[in-house]
Amino acid sequence: MRNDNDHDQEGSQDRRARILDGARAAFLRFGFERSSIADIAAGAGVSRTALYHYFPGKEEVLRAVVDELHATTLGDAVVALETSESLGTALTGLLEAKFGQTLAVVAASPHGMELMDATNRLTGTATRAADDAFQALVVKALVRHGRAKGAAAVADTLVAAAKGLMRAGDGYVAHAKFSERMRRLVGWLVD
Repeated sequence: MRNDNDHDQEGSQDRRARILDGARAAFLRFGFERSSIADIAAGAGVSRTALYHYFPGKEEVLRAVVDELHATTLGDAVVALETSESLGTALTGLLEAKFGQTLAVVAASPHGMELMDATNRLTGTATRAADDAFQALVVKALVRHGRAKGAAAVADTLVAAAKGLMRAGDGYVAHAKFSERMRRLVGWLVD
């Protein structure tokens, strides 16, 4: 039997999820700098007071959105690794899970570059921790598929290269272009 605390907790989690959805929509539409707490609250269907109950400010909302994205991409990367049958499929799946999703978010907004800058500026520690966890998965894939020698250095280089594959000048490439570049890189590595 459920008690009132269970119901309150579910309502609180639902409200928080709506706030994060409203924040994503506002950040994609207006960019981080131009998005206001009022924009986020309106998108979430809550009052500004209710939003402040969950987050003290816009920066903390962005951190929560980014934390959620990191959790999703790492979860997808684990699935890609665990379901892969070869080094090529493991690396392709890992890189798509991490960088394909990031690229999709950036490409979904005319403010993509600004969002990436704000993310890097405001979530540096959490982003580095997520990057380290992802890199550990790449090392695991290399070791699992018989490439243990220098696996940490190879993983570091592969992750750095994948970050570069997303860029074109001072912008980001289309997802299809990234995927093409990534397949070439992985093909070169596994051959």
